[in-house]
Amino acid sequence: MNGTPARRLVLLTASAALAVGAVSGSSGAFAAPRAAGAPSATPAAPSPEPTPEMSAAAELYLNHVLDLLQKNSMDTKRVDWAQVRHRAYAEAAGAKTTADTYDAIDLAVKALDNPHTTFMRPDQAAEFEPSSEVEAPDTGVPPPIPRGRLVGQEIGYVSLPTTDRITGYAKTGAQVVRTLDAARPCGWIVDLRADSGGAIWPKLDVLAPLVGDGHLGGFVDADGNQAAWTLHRGQLSIGGEVVPKDIPPSIETGASGVKDYVTHNAYVLKRPRPPVAVLTGPKTASAGEAALIAFRGRTDSRSFGLPTAGLATGNASYPLNDGALLLVTSAADMDRTGRRYVNAPITPDVHVTFTDHDIHWGTDDPVIDTARKWLESRPACKK
Repeated sequence: MNGTPARRLVLLTASAALAVGAVSGSSGAFAAPRAAGAPSATPAAPSPEPTPEMSAAAELYLNHVLDLLQKNSMDTKRVDWAQVRHRAYAEAAGAKTTADTYDAIDLAVKALDNPHTTFMRPDQAAEFEPSSEVEAPDTGVPPPIPRGRLVGQEIGYVSLPTTDRITGYAKTGAQVVRTLDAARPCGWIVDLRADSGGAIWPKLDVLAPLVGDGHLGGFVDADGNQAAWTLHRGQLSIGGEVVPKDIPPSIETGASGVKDYVTHNAYVLKRPRPPVAVLTGPKTASAGEAALIAFRGRTDSRSFGLPTAGLATGNASYPLNDGALLLVTSAADMDRTGRRYVNAPITPDVHVTFTDHDIHWGTDDPVIDTARKWLESRPACKK
């Protein structure tokens, strides 16, 4: 896993770079190989001559960010880059510092017209770090770790929240599944309604016994290059590269590494290949949507609830030398059947209306009730 990655995947995305990218949490990365046959990056258009008033530092910074956007965005082919660069340099005329170029960068980001591509000022980037706080008890909101329980006597229920804290997330979730499996559930509910993003790999590690070995989905870039998500005996791979249990310190930022990123969860259910109901809603976003996509096309799986947020794309993260952060949507998610998902909500198989008040740790949740009835109708759950 050695090498100097040119990019790393941010915590709030499900992304993976298809070329020289990386998979990471907020504090570390590992390099991923270039997809087989992937062409080199699109050459950047020459930048207009900077105005005499623009400092060399500002000009270099602006050109670097424009190059990152043009070379790595999945939307790059829809943009007239000569025009965008002309407008950006006009906006940044007279810039003396890197901060003076921020409005010009905003113009370029806006031209891509992708809600998942973002430029964050240093103060915004500092607040982007994942929270280590556990949400207050008795609020009806699950803490940011996987939870589980039995629904009735034979249905296992697992709730996956946003991956706010990567360390221990997969280990806790894997233990939840094993503990519930002691009761030999005939079917499972995977609740993604509170999963607004994060790293996808810890989520899929938790769900490995439920989703099963094989091709789960993948990423596809603007040129059609694909990097498949696969699972084999608990080991997740992206484009043929196994996701490591620990992520080393970031070469780019010096941030500490991430321990217990995944567990290589090879646990086998007592009742293998069960029916699985996946619950979704408008807060299911990014990596949460990728977890849903991993079940699309799987035998005996069905989704329930409301449409997702519509951010089923992969982002690459570029920390900049002044503390700013550029997030570039570099790939679309794709399920095992080859269907692509971009920035449109994913409609569940069964529409069930609910409110935030319905999502709690008790009973009378209409989505759980509907999913349970479907599971109990499946051959695996019939007496």
